[in-house]
Amino acid sequence: MQQQQVQDLMQPVPNPLRVDMPLAEAVDLILQSGQIGLPVVDIGRQVCGFLSEHDCIDYLVSGSYHCDSRAKVGEMMFPEPLCTSPHESIIDLVQKMGGNKPKTWPVVKDGQLVGVISRRQIMQALNATMKGCRSRV
Repeated sequence: MQQQQVQDLMQPVPNPLRVDMPLAEAVDLILQSGQIGLPVVDIGRQVCGFLSEHDCIDYLVSGSYHCDSRAKVGEMMFPEPLCTSPHESIIDLVQKMGGNKPKTWPVVKDGQLVGVISRRQIMQALNATMKGCRSRV
């Protein structure tokens, strides 16, 4: 069986976050994506950060309490996200995702964002493969 690569499972990111984007807009995009966070890109679609639900929650509590919506993505994003390549094997990426590592990784090709991949997507694919093995036994 051929080993799956990140590009086989990754999802495109049609609307990545921008550093100057308001928090409310970023949260809308994260929620619409079905992911637990999204990459932040510069004007050339190069990844310059990552914003997760976890990063947003304290700002949302404070902003909603004080009716203050001035927070921007650049103020709360993680500035040095771990990224992967579309050609990396799923098994190699799983080994990197252990411990407290991120659950969602930007996928970068030639320096530009091409998608994201999450632990959940990998679990679904591996589970389907495992079920296929059982049916052949």
